Amino acid sequence: MKTRAAQRSLFGLHSPRKMAPSSLAGQARVMMNVIYDSDNYYVVEYSDQHTYELVDKRSARGTFFQGDGAARFMEFMRIAVGEDASVEHVDDFLDNFDILLGLRVVH
Repeated sequence: MKTRAAQRSLFGLHSPRKMAPSSLAGQARVMMNVIYDSDNYYVVEYSDQHTYELVDKRSARGTFFQGDGAARFMEFMRIAVGEDASVEHVDDFLDNFDILLGLRVVH
């Protein structure tokens, strides 16, 4: 029987390293939920912050909607999905937000 360390190396896993304390220590955790994911876009909801993130995967650019903007974005998103829930239709709808995608996304 192989040791746990040998098994980890077989699967490309390594022993956990000690990390510096997080700057988020003591703060509430950010809850995120991917609500849309296609080949071209993804939309993430940060429910604790009442915020949505829209990312164009092709250009690696995104934006955040907060407050009233977030509420309006989701209202329009629900309307678009209600009209036609196909990926093509929702992606076409999200194409309309390209002008707002000013934040570079780093993978």
